[in-house]
Amino acid sequence: MKHFDSRRFSLATLWLSALLGLCLVTGQALAQPGPIDPQTRHCILLAMLGGPLPPHCVDETDPDELDPAVAAQIDALRLATVAFHSFDVAVAAGWDTAISPCVESPMGGMGYHIANLDQLTNGGHLSVLRPEVLLYAPTEDGSMEFLGVEYIIPEADWPHEHPPEILGQHLHFNPVQEIWALHVWSARHNPEGIFADWNPEVSCEFAAD
Repeated sequence: MKHFDSRRFSLATLWLSALLGLCLVTGQALAQPGPIDPQTRHCILLAMLGGPLPPHCVDETDPDELDPAVAAQIDALRLATVAFHSFDVAVAAGWDTAISPCVESPMGGMGYHIANLDQLTNGGHLSVLRPEVLLYAPTEDGSMEFLGVEYIIPEADWPHEHPPEILGQHLHFNPVQEIWALHVWSARHNPEGIFADWNPEVSCEFAAD
């Protein structure tokens, strides 16, 4: 008799929930006179998975005025990473290496940077749906809240004079870390903007390290 793999069953259940959410979204989109808003679609998927909704699912205002093509890409990113609201799922999928402690400053927080090393060392190739890093903040109950992603290219992998670009944004050079980087707060509202480095609503208050 085959051994029952509870972890694989849990992963399958989460992905099935996301798929059911996508089906629900599709049905709603067909019933509406116009295209469904990307953030609404994201919030519907999270509601299907259960648990508390992030602030942007409650507050309908969006401080970012994004080009429609970029907004569609961020919509796709949110769909691709919806299962990573579970930290265990992210680890099982390959984002399993912490490359920073919980990061914060007077300007706000970034949380933990959890990297996929295969993606980080792929020679400087960026993919919207496969970010190099996932961002997580520790919570009071000991769990990890998914915040968004960070795209990274090591300096050595970018021999060009112009900066790398993704989602219509130039990556910023960090001379201390010797990397090009761009944060995207795709899962946690940031009043400073979706591409800001720091999020004043994120802290490391409950970090263990």
